[in-house]
Amino acid sequence: MGLAEQLGEAMQAYQRAVDVLDQRAADLLGLNRTDMRCLELLFAPEPPSPGELAAAAGMTTGGVTTAIDRLERAGYATRERDSADRRRVTVRPTEAANRKIGAIYGPIVTDGQKFLRRYDDQTLAHILEFITHATQSCHEHAERLGR
Repeated sequence: MGLAEQLGEAMQAYQRAVDVLDQRAADLLGLNRTDMRCLELLFAPEPPSPGELAAAAGMTTGGVTTAIDRLERAGYATRERDSADRRRVTVRPTEAANRKIGAIYGPIVTDGQKFLRRYDDQTLAHILEFITHATQSCHEHAERLGR
């Protein structure tokens, strides 16, 4: 088996491992996987509106409203009026969500950073190129399958 095939198998194993990890994290937080996906998306650099969250999660606006309601009841999300445009509402993670997500994923980030220190910038650039391509490819094929 060539390296390309080995990489394909390794990526499939990685995807399964992420799936198991995400399920365990959702279980610890008392969330279903859809709500967990929405919560993850709230940690974007800019807080999303409910419509933006729906688009990013691949959900309907009604479905995302229900998910946001559940996240609010669980104490993990809050809706806020945008200070620049009072008509716009954004959804943010709460401090409780920040603490719990940090406790779950912080050690993973630390381990990953420690591992990546062994690579030079050129190798990291190649890894980044691959991950960026794989991500874009997944989005394109998801769109294709949605048609």
